[in-house]
Amino acid sequence: MEVQFNELEKADLVIDCIYKGGNAKNASDEPLPKLIPRCEASGGFRKKLREDGSGKYAYVVLYTTMSELEWPDYLEEETGIFRYYGDNREPGKELTDTKKKGNKILEMAFELLNEGTHLEDMPPFLIFKKTGNGRDVQFLGLAAPGNYFLRRSDCNA
Repeated sequence: MEVQFNELEKADLVIDCIYKGGNAKNASDEPLPKLIPRCEASGGFRKKLREDGSGKYAYVVLYTTMSELEWPDYLEEETGIFRYYGDNREPGKELTDTKKKGNKILEMAFELLNEGTHLEDMPPFLIFKKTGNGRDVQFLGLAAPGNYFLRRSDCNA
């Protein structure tokens, strides 16, 4: 299934659906801001704060190319487990010291999971991958930290 660029604002999120980018050959071709209200147009972490002034996240879009050889993001389709390596790709640099602070968001989400309290403060994570065709993206699904097969204490950012 594919959704054309001019239809994105009315489209639903459907797993495995391809959401087409535009034809202007610039950042305005990016499909995610049209598909998801107030979504950032670039980066691996595209976050949106809640509008209640709490400073908490309404949602986080995880965008991956799935092509980084040294940091191979991966979706196990049989189990639904998604491994995401975050936004720090500089050896020797603090894991959470990144421009968009995406790894800090993951750290916060895993802390909430491990504490087992205030889980309502954990944002939903929407996973998209680049298709390799222009700015087209494919929706892989909704994610939350943790793993059914592991204890909470074994799940870390």
